[in-house]
Amino acid sequence: MANHAHPGPTPREPASTPSPTEGFPAGTMILTLRGIVPVEDIATGDEVFTHQRQWHPVTSTGQKDADTVRVHCASLITGLTVTAGRLFYARTSPVLLAGGEADGMSTARWTTAADLTDQHRLASPIDFGAALPIPGLPAGADQAELFRAVGTMIRLKGAAAAAVRPDLVDWLTEHFGEYGAGRRFPAWALTMPQELRRALLDGLVNDTPHRQQFAVRMASKPFIVGLRLLVCSLGLAGGMTYQKKPYNDGWLLSWKREGGRRRDYDGHRWHRAQRVEHGPRTEVFTLHVAGSGSLVADGITTRSL
Repeated sequence: MANHAHPGPTPREPASTPSPTEGFPAGTMILTLRGIVPVEDIATGDEVFTHQRQWHPVTSTGQKDADTVRVHCASLITGLTVTAGRLFYARTSPVLLAGGEADGMSTARWTTAADLTDQHRLASPIDFGAALPIPGLPAGADQAELFRAVGTMIRLKGAAAAAVRPDLVDWLTEHFGEYGAGRRFPAWALTMPQELRRALLDGLVNDTPHRQQFAVRMASKPFIVGLRLLVCSLGLAGGMTYQKKPYNDGWLLSWKREGGRRRDYDGHRWHRAQRVEHGPRTEVFTLHVAGSGSLVADGITTRSL
């Protein structure tokens, strides 16, 4: 499949010599052309989204036990678990002003997880390059109205969801998966025009003008990771965490209509790093990527050494 290129920053690249112990534990979600996919399910030939806002193929995969660290940031409260030598696309900014503007932002550089401090800003893409085709929409349909209905159907379940648009039930299952833990998030939804991304989100949260705070809770991590990227792409500041509740664990994404400290630059949202802590020794999955070697894991841009 051809790469879908988009102009982006071109920082000097370090030599790429991937370590066989570099990687992510199972359950880390990777942004690929076929959607948000667990790292353990990625195969050679899958195309992943890079910091250059292009899709590049995975050239090989592997797995091995390794020591890990957990990197926490403002938008990913539970943290991203990686091997300590994993590089993060980051800028430094010692001051974050009240209006959300970052003062003195440095040039973007690759920084190892072990060297991150609370002055670093980690990157999440908010511009996903050239639009990918939206599959199989009904001919002549009002697309904004259709995606608002799709959002509503994802929010509801069973007969209530089917009653919204019976003609979309099979299409919704094919492209967004089943209700609950089976929900998926397709890559093309992130490249839709802003009007359609907004309509999908409005239906999902039953938006009304007076609402200022929003939250979506689901058992599906792939869906919540994709939704956080969509929320950020609309200029909103979304924070994601995992909640443990009796008989009802799930992922929570929350955001406000206005506000939130954020900095959007060069097609990325720059989130403040909070802390790095030791993680477990565990099995990690390694992905070697053509070109820059970078990819988006749990919504954060990283690369191998």
